[in-house]
Amino acid sequence: MVGLAWRGPKFGDRIYIDDKGGQVRVPKGDGGGTSKTNHPYAIVLRKKDHPICMGMPDEWMHAKDQLMFNLRGPAEEIQVLATALCPKTMVHEPVLWTVAYGKGRVVQTPMGHDVFAMRCIGFISTMERSLEWAATGKVTMPIPGAFPSPTNANQVEAGKK
Repeated sequence: MVGLAWRGPKFGDRIYIDDKGGQVRVPKGDGGGTSKTNHPYAIVLRKKDHPICMGMPDEWMHAKDQLMFNLRGPAEEIQVLATALCPKTMVHEPVLWTVAYGKGRVVQTPMGHDVFAMRCIGFISTMERSLEWAATGKVTMPIPGAFPSPTNANQVEAGKK
């Protein structure tokens, strides 16, 4: 249902974005297993016209978080909305995508592994907008004025909204 997950090379296909912006599919069984990194990273929008992404900057900084790579799965009906350059693979790994699942809409992100990462205003906004889109097919929530820039991962202070 989520399209891609943290699994080994036999679990399914892998998808990444090459340096020309093209989607590359690595077949099941090829390449190494999944691992992670833990650092701030730039999110690059790939589908700027998708309702979840509309109004977001083309690139924005996400707070220190695990950057999952070599994600695998059936990778069917996936639309990659955003990626991040992984320092281990040196390719853009999917960090936000949608999956058409029957008549439903699924949104998946490997971002947000701990409270620090979940305080990133970009992550919060992405989650809120993703939930609205999955439920209704549209997004009415505005992008907050404090949304991260390409160089600053703005965060909500602990205990505040």
